Amino acid sequence: MKYDEEYWNKRFEVYENKIIPEKIKRAIKTVYEAYPKEYMQQGLCDPLYIMNVTCNELGIGDGMGNFNV
Repeated sequence: MKYDEEYWNKRFEVYENKIIPEKIKRAIKTVYEAYPKEYMQQGLCDPLYIMNVTCNELGIGDGMGNFNV
C-alpha cells in the first residue's frame, strides 16, 4: 500500500520540535507500505509511536522522539 506525501507530512508535523532522521522516515514508510492499510493503525501519532518503540528496543532511540542514527 502506497501512502501519499500528504499522509506522511501530517504524521511528521506532529513532531515539529524534533528532528526525524531520514533513515527513520524511510523505515516507518517501509513498514507501513509492507502491510494492507486496514492492518496498520492510522492515527496521526501511530506511525512514529511504532517507530519510537522499535528504535528504543534496538537501542537507537530513547522512545521519546530522539534518535541516534
